[in-house]
Amino acid sequence: MQRARTLGIAAALALFACSKHESPPPRAPSADSAVTAKVEENRAAQTDEWNLAEVVKRLGEAGLVVTDSGRVVHHAGLTRPGSLLNVSASTLELYIYPTAAARKQDAAKLDTMPDPGTPPAQRQRYIISGNLIAIHVTLKEALAERVENVLTARHAGAP
Repeated sequence: MQRARTLGIAAALALFACSKHESPPPRAPSADSAVTAKVEENRAAQTDEWNLAEVVKRLGEAGLVVTDSGRVVHHAGLTRPGSLLNVSASTLELYIYPTAAARKQDAAKLDTMPDPGTPPAQRQRYIISGNLIAIHVTLKEALAERVENVLTARHAGAP
């Protein structure tokens, strides 16, 4: 009796372990999201301002692996919420303002000097370009330079 019970429990556990666990289906881009992204890309080109779609596109064109975490982030001193991207195993917070003038007001409040007590893995690098403030955290100097080049090349003349 004990052996039959043990075998029954083992069989139940094996069936449970082999059963299909449902995970959410992968999000496929809809036609609406593709149209929206194209509209945003065209608007960015016309107005010479950054938007999330344009940042992702430019970083991808530079050969970087970009995924949008879907998380909203906040940074002390900035009035706008930001978006959190993962860029080639690093984190990039994006704060996109309606205009460069609106961005200037918030950027003036930022303390961009690194705290010497902060571990290198947590040091924030600030990239300010046009209507964008980006905060990048990475240990890789080459990656930091590449991201900065992508985000500043467009607005090299912008203050």
